[in-house]
Amino acid sequence: MIDLSTLNEEQKKAVQDTEGPVLVFAGAGSGKTRVLTYRIAYLIGELHVNAWNILAITFTNKATREMQQRLTDMLGENSVWVSTFHSLCVKILFRYGEKIGYTSGFSIYDESASSRALGKVLREKHLEEDKDKSKYAYHISLAKNAGLSPDAYFNKIRKDEKDAMLISEVYQRYDEVLHENNAMDFDDLLMKCYILLRDNEDVRTYYATKFRYIHVDEFQDTNGIQFEILKLLACKWQNVFAVGDDDQSIYGWRGADIRNILDFDKSFPNAKTHKLEQNYRSTQEILDSANRLIRHNTARSPKALFTESGKGNGVEYNLYSTEYEEVDSVIDQIKKLKRSKGYTNKDFAILVRNNALTRLFEQNLNRNKISYRVYGGFKFFDRKEILDVLAYLKILVNPADTDAIVRVINLPKRGIGDTTVEQMLQYAAQRGETLYDVIMDIAVTDFSVSVKSKIAVFRDLIGALKQQQKLLSFSDFCQELVGMVGFETYYRSTGKEDDLNRWENIEEFLTYVEENYKENTTPEEFLHTVLLNMEKSEEDEDDDTLTLATMHAVKGLEFPVVFIVACEEGTIPSSQSLREDNGVDEERRVMYVAITRARDLLYISAVNGTRRKYNRTETVRPSRFMSEAKGTQLVAEQPFNPWKKAGYRSIVGKGCDREQDEPTYLTPSYNTKPVSQQPKTQIQLPTSVASATNNAPKDISAYHVGTKVRHKKYGIGTIIIMDGEGNNTTVTVAFKDLGVKKFTLQVAPLEIV
Repeated sequence: MIDLSTLNEEQKKAVQDTEGPVLVFAGAGSGKTRVLTYRIAYLIGELHVNAWNILAITFTNKATREMQQRLTDMLGENSVWVSTFHSLCVKILFRYGEKIGYTSGFSIYDESASSRALGKVLREKHLEEDKDKSKYAYHISLAKNAGLSPDAYFNKIRKDEKDAMLISEVYQRYDEVLHENNAMDFDDLLMKCYILLRDNEDVRTYYATKFRYIHVDEFQDTNGIQFEILKLLACKWQNVFAVGDDDQSIYGWRGADIRNILDFDKSFPNAKTHKLEQNYRSTQEILDSANRLIRHNTARSPKALFTESGKGNGVEYNLYSTEYEEVDSVIDQIKKLKRSKGYTNKDFAILVRNNALTRLFEQNLNRNKISYRVYGGFKFFDRKEILDVLAYLKILVNPADTDAIVRVINLPKRGIGDTTVEQMLQYAAQRGETLYDVIMDIAVTDFSVSVKSKIAVFRDLIGALKQQQKLLSFSDFCQELVGMVGFETYYRSTGKEDDLNRWENIEEFLTYVEENYKENTTPEEFLHTVLLNMEKSEEDEDDDTLTLATMHAVKGLEFPVVFIVACEEGTIPSSQSLREDNGVDEERRVMYVAITRARDLLYISAVNGTRRKYNRTETVRPSRFMSEAKGTQLVAEQPFNPWKKAGYRSIVGKGCDREQDEPTYLTPSYNTKPVSQQPKTQIQLPTSVASATNNAPKDISAYHVGTKVRHKKYGIGTIIIMDGEGNNTTVTVAFKDLGVKKFTLQVAPLEIV
C-alpha cells in the first residue's frame, strides 16, 4: 500500500490521475519531485503496473540518483528506467544505431574531439580555424538542439546571417566527418535518436509499447528535439506525465523552449492540467513578492503561490548610492543576524545576476573572516579567464615559468597546437634551455617556417608587453596587457553568454587592480599578494560556508536568508535581454527563481547612483523588478533601455495589488540606508557624450562591423564590435600591434579609410 496521506489534495489528484496526457504546473517549493515519485510508486504499488513499463526522465544525473533512491526507499528494488534524455538516447542508439549507419561501438566525441573534427572541416574549406571555430560550433549546436538538418537550418537563418550558406555547408561536412569516424558528438545523441525513432517504425513501436507511462521532470527546460523524442515515445499510449513550472523557465539562452509547456495541449489534445500552488518553503510575504513580480509576464499559466506556514517578516528593499555601501550593508546585516538570530554562515545566500559582481563581496567576506563558497562556479581569482591574465603577468615576472607559458601560448588562439608545444618542450630539454629561451630564439631553430611564424607572434607580443611594462603604472599596464593580448575580441566575438561573462570578469579584474593597487605597485608584489590570498582562502574553507552565487546556479536550492543584490536596470534585466524578443520575460523568471529561494528572510537591493561597473563608472538605477516585486507601479515616458538615449524619468506609484485606473504617483517607498549623497533620479551621460548630443549629430550610418577606420593617434584599424544606438553607439576597433580600443562613435576622431 502506498500511503498518500502526507500529500495535499492537489498533489493527490495529480498522483491518481494516471491515464492520458497530464500536465502538472508545479510552483516553486510545491513538492514536484515528491509528486513524481509518489505517482510512479502509486502505479506500481496500487495499480500493479510492471516497473519495466515505466520511464522517468530527469535533467541531471544528480536528479536521476535522487529519484532512484526515493523509489528504492518506497518500493525496494525496482526496475523503473530513470535517466536523463542523453542517457536514454545513448542506450537506444547503442542497440539500434546500425539502422542509421552506425555500428554498436560508435564513439561519443567530447568537446576537444568535436573541436578537432570541426577544425578539419574549416581547413578543408580554407576558413580561418582560430577565428571562426567558435561561431560555427555555436550554430551547429543550435541547429541540432532545434532538430534542424543543414538545409532546414539554412532556411531558418538565411535572412539574418550573411554566411548562412557557408554555415550550412560546414554543418553538413562536419556531420559527414563524424559519421566517417563512426562517431557522434553530445548534441548528436538527441538528434540521431530522434531520426532513428522517426524513420524506423519497428524501433519506434518497440519503445512506444514498452514505455506505457512516461514521466518528465523540469518539463519547462525541454528543447525542441527533446520534445519531439518525447512525442515519438508516447505515440501509442499517450500517457505522458509532465511536471514543470513555466515561471521557472530560465534556460532559453541554451535552447529550452517555454512553448513546450505552455502549448502542451496542442501536442497532446485532451490533456488534463493540475496546478500545485501550495508552497512548503517560504513565508507568505516572500511568496507575495514573487507573485506580484511574475504576474507581469503575460505568456504564462496564471498561478499564485500560497503557504499555510504564516505571513512571516516583510521583504526588505534597500537602495544605496554606491556598490560599496551596498556590500558593507549586506555584510553588516549578515553579522547582525548571526548575533541576534543564531544563524550560521550556511544559512545565507548572496545572489547576483552574473558572476563578475561577486568580486567586491568576496573581498569583504574575506576581510570579515566569513567563510564562503561560490556555488556552481569558481571564486573570482580561480576563474579560468582571470588565471589566464595572471599567467601573462607571471611570464613577465618569471620567464622560466613554463606552466604559465603553456597555458597561454595559444590563447587567444594562434594555431599553436599541443603537438607543437610538446615538440618545443622536448627541444628545450635536449639543449638544457627553458621553453622561454626557445621562444625568444625561434628564428634560429629547426622548426618549420609555419611553426616559426606562429611562435614569433607570441614572442613579439611578450616583447611588446615588456616594453609597455617599463612605461606605464601597474594599473595602466594591466589595461594595456588585456588590450594587446586581445581578450575582448576573443570573448565577445562568439556571442555566447558564457564568453561574454568571461569578458565581464576580466573587466571587473581591471576595476579591482585600479582600485586596490597604487602606481608604485610592481607585478611581483601584485602576484605574491593575490596568490597568497588564493591559497589562504582555500585553507580556511569549512562546511559552514555562506553561498555566493548567480541566480541561475541556485535553481532547485533554498536558504533561510537570501540577499538579491545589484538589482539594477541593465544588470537584471540584462542589457542583452533588452534587445531580444521576450528577453525581459525570461529575466523576470530569473528574478522569480531568486526570490523563491528564500525561506525566512529576503533582502533585495540596488544602487541608485554610481557603480564602478566593468572598469568604468556608470550611473545606474533600480530595476523595474524591484517595483514589481514590492507591488508599486512603474510608469515611464518610455521603457528604460541603456542601449537607447538617456533622459528616462521614472515615477513610482502606490502599491497596486489590484488594478487602478488612475494610479497615484509617489517617490519610491524603499527602506533607504544613510548614504553619503542622495540617490539620483536622472541618468547622467558621460561629459563627452552629453556634449556631443548638444551639437549637430554625426552621421554614423556608414560605420559597420568590418569598416576600416583611421584614428589620429592609433592609426588604421578595423571595427570588430558595434553596440548601442544613435548618439550612444560605441565601437570596438582592432589596431595592428596595439590590440583593441573602445570608442563612443559620436565623439571619437575616427575616419573611414
